Amino acid sequence: MSLRCPILQELPDLPPPVGLPWSAEVVQAHRGLHAGFRASQTALCLDESDPIRLGHHLHQARAIMVPVVEALGRQKSNPLPAAYIEGITEAVFALVDSLRSALAESSAACVASAYNLTR
Repeated sequence: MSLRCPILQELPDLPPPVGLPWSAEVVQAHRGLHAGFRASQTALCLDESDPIRLGHHLHQARAIMVPVVEALGRQKSNPLPAAYIEGITEAVFALVDSLRSALAESSAACVASAYNLTR
């Protein structure tokens, strides 16, 4: 396990529906968030995660996960509980911050390594 492996908040489970069942889109969005979140957490904890891999996961989190979370929060018919939306928002933004920090560290390490090779 990498020393930079942060202990991130877990992505909350989709709460049970109160009235109507969750739509297929909501269920699929949650599954996609969960899968992407887990893959990015794994990349953070790998000793061999390089800037390209971390950059890919950071891009995926920003370009896909954040808009999905925002869309789930805007749902008007059969809205999701506010506590769930807050939980997934906090978890995804913590993941983005951790990926950003890990990418900066990994990039600096690559530059230092390249510099040492040319000396």
